[in-house]
Amino acid sequence: MEQNLSRRAFLGLGASAAVAAGAMGLAGCSQPQGATPAPETGTEAALAASTAPGEFVPNFMTAPAVPENVADTKDCDVLVIGLGLSGCAAAKAAAEEGAKVIAVEKAPELAAVSMAGDFGVIGSKIQKDLGIEWAGKDVIVNQLMKDMCYRPTPDFLGYWYDHSGEDFDWFVEGADFEVLKSTAANQETDKPCYIRPKCFPALEGYDYKTEYYPYFHGTITTNPNMQWTLEAAVAAAEAMGAEMIYGTWGEQLITDESGKVTGAYVHDADGNYTQINAKSVVLATGDWGNNQDMRDYYVPWANEFMSFYTTMDAAGEVGNTGDGHLMGLWAGAHMELGPHAPMTHHMGGPLGVDGYLQLNINGERFMNEDIPGQNQLSRVPAGMNPISGAPDLRSWQIFDAKWPTEIDKMPDGHGYVNHFIPAEEVENYATVLAGFGLGYTTKEMVEGTEGLVVADTIEELAEKCSLPADAVKASVERYNQMCADGHDADFGKDPRRLFPVSEAPFYAYPFGSAGMLVLMGGLEVNKKLQPLNAEGAPIEGLYATGNVQGGRYLVEYPVTVAGISLGTALTFGRLAGKNAAGADIEAKSQN
Repeated sequence: MEQNLSRRAFLGLGASAAVAAGAMGLAGCSQPQGATPAPETGTEAALAASTAPGEFVPNFMTAPAVPENVADTKDCDVLVIGLGLSGCAAAKAAAEEGAKVIAVEKAPELAAVSMAGDFGVIGSKIQKDLGIEWAGKDVIVNQLMKDMCYRPTPDFLGYWYDHSGEDFDWFVEGADFEVLKSTAANQETDKPCYIRPKCFPALEGYDYKTEYYPYFHGTITTNPNMQWTLEAAVAAAEAMGAEMIYGTWGEQLITDESGKVTGAYVHDADGNYTQINAKSVVLATGDWGNNQDMRDYYVPWANEFMSFYTTMDAAGEVGNTGDGHLMGLWAGAHMELGPHAPMTHHMGGPLGVDGYLQLNINGERFMNEDIPGQNQLSRVPAGMNPISGAPDLRSWQIFDAKWPTEIDKMPDGHGYVNHFIPAEEVENYATVLAGFGLGYTTKEMVEGTEGLVVADTIEELAEKCSLPADAVKASVERYNQMCADGHDADFGKDPRRLFPVSEAPFYAYPFGSAGMLVLMGGLEVNKKLQPLNAEGAPIEGLYATGNVQGGRYLVEYPVTVAGISLGTALTFGRLAGKNAAGADIEAKSQN
């Protein structure tokens, strides 16, 4: 369960990094396993190319045939398809309501995405005991809505704010873990599982109210990842009689004449089918970031992002292929209106995404560097990356010898490096310095980063980076002058982060395209989490949660609250399980 992934190791990832509605965007889209790709040439391709956009139906909207040979039949009250975070929460919640639960998972065993551990939850007992206090719901929900261009459903975000803390405490009941008192605290026990508050306490002087892109403190992180939280929830569900079946794929839903979902056909790796009859089905199969047909149809502009997803199914294939989306679409649901939101992160270099000077491959400055995520990199030309050897080099982060005295002036939050630890104090920070992306660093860690370029002059730095020396020198001179003036006339960077590149040695680190963890975009659902048909009516007997659920993230995945993806997956997984078992609760924000 231990995940030995250091920041230094991860930097390489950043460097490489059945109804179709009549209007475009309401057509459901996803790719069944083994489906034939759409033709690229010939008569069929020509016909497809000549079809009006509103009439085009992608090939993945064709459901597979109903299996003829069903080897077994099972019955239950609630069938959960997918045992990631939201599925485990749904199974436990449904079992607590007294339902007979069966859950199927196509991985060979219970397995969390290896890098997932940040829980953006509000008001858990663990957080209260640590002294963590969040900003108000009005502040955070409105900022999240702004970050995502006011496209999500605000009641969903409000429900997350009101319930996620108690849901987290409920989810980890029965687990044995240690809670660290701060981000930099060392473990005091030998327990392999522990919780660490993220960016806590807040960086001295940090005030989200003064930030162009604020970060709200309070996230807690499960270490080494969230695997042990899933195990605790599944153990609780099994103790209440839930049956977990691994190495089993959900293929398609079963509906009656009215359109109500009454179960699903599932199969194992050998193609042996089971019909599972259920009063309700919960779709919790994750995202569709590795379904190329869906990506091509919905977010072709995101194809530059490599999907870093580590969970594999029992056949050895990557797991996030949109299976639940497909099953819902074939049963009459539709995808939410976009734009859908890739969860793209660039964790930066040895100094994270700190707001240092960025120069593109032409040696020119091109952005306000004081923004997390660095998604502006998609708008600049690409070159050959010296680390990855791939043509994904987007920019160089430039800083100088003064960096140990500057990083505590950078923004606080996800992806930033803010704390310099002198050599004589390193032994006091053993746990945090062994972790990944936690904001603490040493001179040895920075200077030992693979791919870091060091030079005594700007001209030498440009030469080592294969950048035009004249352009680099001119860019640095202009930038330094604006630093002296205390005003960024070109891009408006906060003057608190205007640090001149003036003292040797000079450093440069290559930034590649951002990596994509998951691709957000789900079935349109009501506030009970029931997918809606083309007429806007709920499909009875069906619930969608986690990344199959729409309404949570659109346009851009926000880093305003680190770990909000896991936070909402947990909260709405629990809600879906309750409702599937008959609780009939709406996800409305409490006043």
